[in-house]
Amino acid sequence: MKVRLFGSSSCKNCLELYVTLNKAQVDYEYIDAFDENEDIQKFCDEHNVEALPHIQFIEGDEIVVEHKGCLTEDQFVQYLADYFPTY
Repeated sequence: MKVRLFGSSSCKNCLELYVTLNKAQVDYEYIDAFDENEDIQKFCDEHNVEALPHIQFIEGDEIVVEHKGCLTEDQFVQYLADYFPTY
């Protein structure tokens, strides 16, 4: 299982989720949604990143579940329990 977090350093909810991911010691990829790099913006567009934080739970190459907007630590833990019980 891998997590992809689209966020921004200026987003309070993104920073809180960043702390939650580190606390849970989850393998994750961070994508700065405000990066001006054309390839990164294209990647964000391909994944319909419109609200931050935007988080994807990925198994293999498949996005298993996706959450857009504020995500509490309890909600994050519940996603892990529901979709990745062996994690």
